[in-house]
Amino acid sequence: MIELNEGISLLSGAMFDYNNPDKSEVTIEDIATALSNVCRFSGHVHYFYSVAQHAVNASYIVDPVLAFDALMHDTAEAFTNDLPTPLKAAFPVFKELEVKIESAMAKRFGFAYPLPPAIKFADLQMLKMEKERIKRDHDHWACLEGIDTASGSEGFSSTVLRTDEW
Repeated sequence: MIELNEGISLLSGAMFDYNNPDKSEVTIEDIATALSNVCRFSGHVHYFYSVAQHAVNASYIVDPVLAFDALMHDTAEAFTNDLPTPLKAAFPVFKELEVKIESAMAKRFGFAYPLPPAIKFADLQMLKMEKERIKRDHDHWACLEGIDTASGSEGFSSTVLRTDEW
């Protein structure tokens, strides 16, 4: 049993231990629920758009063999929220925690980690589409130079339903 100062209580009743995420009894429903309640872009969007929806959409634009990996690529955010990249960069210890959580969740649920390059590229494709279509931001972002979204899809579904395919 862990104490609240070491982790958080999940909707399933399990405790998530930040020091030992691999020992946490996380369910797919814990992840799906949390990610469906976390808004992309720190909430700076014209309407609510969840990290779960982002992950589902990413799962549709990769090769079907990689769809589950894409769906699960932001699982750490179920426990950390979706911190903006510049904020993550300001706290290098955060990246260590994110890697520890992602590694533990990959072992628990069976997705690839570290993420394959195709998943990282799909994440950037989604970022570009979301920036333009959800945020309605048409400013230049250097990290998106050369990213083509022509193959992108805007399919909408729930994370739990998508995981039922595997």
